[in-house]
Amino acid sequence: MTDHATSANANGFGALALRTTLWLVLGGWLGAWILFAVGVAPIAFRVLPSSEIAGSLVSPLLRGLHLYGIAAGLGLSCLALVLRRGPLLGLVPLVLAGLCAFSEFSITAAISEVRPQAFGPGATSEAAARFSSLHTASRGLYYAVAVGVVALTMLHSRADLRAIRLPGR
Repeated sequence: MTDHATSANANGFGALALRTTLWLVLGGWLGAWILFAVGVAPIAFRVLPSSEIAGSLVSPLLRGLHLYGIAAGLGLSCLALVLRRGPLLGLVPLVLAGLCAFSEFSITAAISEVRPQAFGPGATSEAAARFSSLHTASRGLYYAVAVGVVALTMLHSRADLRAIRLPGR
C-alpha cells in the first residue's frame, strides 16, 4: 500500500470513529433524557410510598443526567469542530451544557435547600411556594434541553446527509 492510500484509510477510520462517537454520545443523551422523563420519574412518584422517598431516588439520577449533559455538550461541541460541522453545531451543545449546569448548580441546589422547609415538620407555605416555583423552572429547563437535543440530532443528521451527497468534503 502506498503512503497516500495508508493515509486515506487512517483518515477514513478517524472520521468514522469520530462520527460514531458523536452518535453514541448524542443517542445516549437523548435516550437517557427520555427514559428518565417518561419512565423513571413518573414510576418513582407513582409506586413509592411517599413523594419524599421518590424525590430521594430521582434527585441523584437527575444529577447524573445533568452532569452527563454537561460532559456530552462539551464533547459534542469539540466533535462538531473537529468534524468541521460549522459554528452552529459547535455552539448548540455548549448552550445545552450551560442549561444543564445552570439547572444542576443553581435550580437543583436551591430545591435541595428549600425542600426541608417545604416538606419537613416545620413546613411553611412560603417554602412550599418557593419549592413549586423552582420545580417548575427545573422541569422547564429539562424539557428545553430535551427539545435542544432533538434539534441537535436533526442538525447532525442533516450534516451527515450533506456529507454523503458531497463526498469530496
